[in-house]
Amino acid sequence: MIPTCPVMMYHHDVHRIRIADVIIIILYISIVVASIAFFPEGGDTLYVSTESGEYAYSLDEDGTYQFSGPLGITTLEISDGRARIIDSPCSGKDCIRQGYSSALCCMPNRIIATVRNTEGLDAEAG
Repeated sequence: MIPTCPVMMYHHDVHRIRIADVIIIILYISIVVASIAFFPEGGDTLYVSTESGEYAYSLDEDGTYQFSGPLGITTLEISDGRARIIDSPCSGKDCIRQGYSSALCCMPNRIIATVRNTEGLDAEAG
């Protein structure tokens, strides 16, 4: 039996960060910062943007909603005036770990949701 070097064993377990990972992280941080800067009071409506369209849901009504993306179905939940992603087909599941937030995104499945006020708007899509 040939002994293995602990340093070599560690080297095989290291995952490299790819450029796409960095871009996704920067985009997510930008969405969160913009959400905090432009919508600091929270909001009353969840706006969801997907490849197939944009949708709006009142935060006053609890429910679960499913959206199709290139990887499959992402499920969002509205509960007690807050929103979160509860299921998604992406491999990292970072979107689920976001918890309740005013800016949610599942970049691999191309789903972005933001909480905003509808005051001052003439119409609301649903």
